[in-house]
Amino acid sequence: MRVPSDEIPQADNLIDVIRTIIAVSQGSRTFQQIANSIGKVERQGRYYRKAAEIVGMISTPNRNQSILTPLGQSFVQNNPTLTNPALLQGVLNSRIFQRIIPYLESRGNAGVSRYEFETFLNNTADLGAATMAPRRISTVISWLVDLGIIIVQNSRYILSTQTINQRVQNIEFDNPDEPLLPNPNDLNEYTTVQQRSSAAQDTIVSYRNSAALERADNAHRDLVNLTSERIRNAGALPKFNQLIDLATHIGNTDYIFEMKSTTANNEKSQIRAGLSQLYEYRYLQNKPNAKLVLVIENPLSTREVWRQDYLEQDRDVYLVWDGNNQLYGNDRTRNDLNFLGLIP
Repeated sequence: MRVPSDEIPQADNLIDVIRTIIAVSQGSRTFQQIANSIGKVERQGRYYRKAAEIVGMISTPNRNQSILTPLGQSFVQNNPTLTNPALLQGVLNSRIFQRIIPYLESRGNAGVSRYEFETFLNNTADLGAATMAPRRISTVISWLVDLGIIIVQNSRYILSTQTINQRVQNIEFDNPDEPLLPNPNDLNEYTTVQQRSSAAQDTIVSYRNSAALERADNAHRDLVNLTSERIRNAGALPKFNQLIDLATHIGNTDYIFEMKSTTANNEKSQIRAGLSQLYEYRYLQNKPNAKLVLVIENPLSTREVWRQDYLEQDRDVYLVWDGNNQLYGNDRTRNDLNFLGLIP
């Protein structure tokens, strides 16, 4: 599934995208008014308005009448500059950049050449007419450089995961049909995930509603934050969507995490739920070799402690638990998931 051309920005100056957001906050509603506010011709007013829409800062619910989104309001109210985390969050939430980041991530410190970058974008996105493609490619690269999330060395583009992790805690994928851990060179993988997500739509809606309730729980948030911090410290990027609490790629291995708040009264049902969710998420994401990790709030009670062997020996699912804001696991789990810094 290629990214549609209307989801790829044509406004190459990110500072002027910021000025567009500010202009809308100050009353510019039409693309003509936006163009006038930022000193552009009307055609560019359309481009810059669309760019601000792509990063989720403005919306145009009525014909040619733009307004700020909640993200845009937060951005304008809190130092609207290139270093504002809300801007990076908006960029990383857009579909085209959710294709680009895993591609750059997979190339590590070797980076990619301009030609390799262009080839990837041509394969993964509809760049429009031949005359428009170079402009859109230049825009995408310009944004990444301006945000400081790629470094240019010896004419190669290298992803700076450190910059991303310093500004954004976790990368959110809005669409559950977008792979969190794609093989960026295999466009068929995107199609497979979309088809599986479409077929499981009713289940996804149910899981999404349950996940929203769970994520409102303080204990659940603490588990996500603890795990996410360890992933970032390992130099990797923690990602999530409406279903999956966390996923990441470290070394040559993919990991999918499910967090469960537990008590002595619900640990059995929560573990069963988490186990089934992990298997289904791995299938929906088309990652048969991904390592599955269940993170629970408390150590297992005496009567349920047998489930640790069941999960790890029979189901091949790692079990991690919280204790006083530290993460614990058995010998095998500590060895295999050493990036989590688990305690015996």
